[in-house]
Amino acid sequence: MPTEVLFPAQHKKIVTQVTDDMLFDLTYWEAKFQKMNFPGMDLVEATAYPLTLLEKINRKKQYARVKRDFLRYVSYNYVNDLRNAGLDEDSIFYFKKGIIPENFNVHIKIPFDYTGEVDFSNMCLIQNIPYHEDIHRFMDMQMDGMAPNMRPRKLYIPVPTGKVYIPLTMYTGSGGKGKHDRSVFAGYSESAFKSLAQKSMPGR
Repeated sequence: MPTEVLFPAQHKKIVTQVTDDMLFDLTYWEAKFQKMNFPGMDLVEATAYPLTLLEKINRKKQYARVKRDFLRYVSYNYVNDLRNAGLDEDSIFYFKKGIIPENFNVHIKIPFDYTGEVDFSNMCLIQNIPYHEDIHRFMDMQMDGMAPNMRPRKLYIPVPTGKVYIPLTMYTGSGGKGKHDRSVFAGYSESAFKSLAQKSMPGR
């Protein structure tokens, strides 16, 4: 029985068909997830939430603005995590100006057309090669053979843990070992950035 999924084309929505034989079950993708090896990530099932073209444009504009705030936020509150992810002091300095270094990206954990929002909780700083590319390769495999406007109703997504992706083991979640980094007080406080994140959310 085909499953209808709505996705926009220009300013109007269209109906596309995703048949059962296009999709694999969770067991298959869990095995693929383990085989491809995504250390420090969880496999999350997300349901399609089609956006209009205007909604997509607005989300992308909002992302470009919030991304700069996110970089500054992690540069003051997650310094040890940045170092553990392989960033040097010069790169961290540029983060405080909202500039991202080469081979890093601010990743959207859950895509916008799968209920993802533009806020800090849905963002993660990650290396492009190989980790960011591998995430998108895993998602693209689930769309092989589909027309450009087609999406599976359910998508299995490797989701990094924390605000800064550290591929090997655990992340500290702040300045390190339960204590916030002293560099917080050199500029914006953590509470100020949390307030900034809330103001950046849709509808505010």
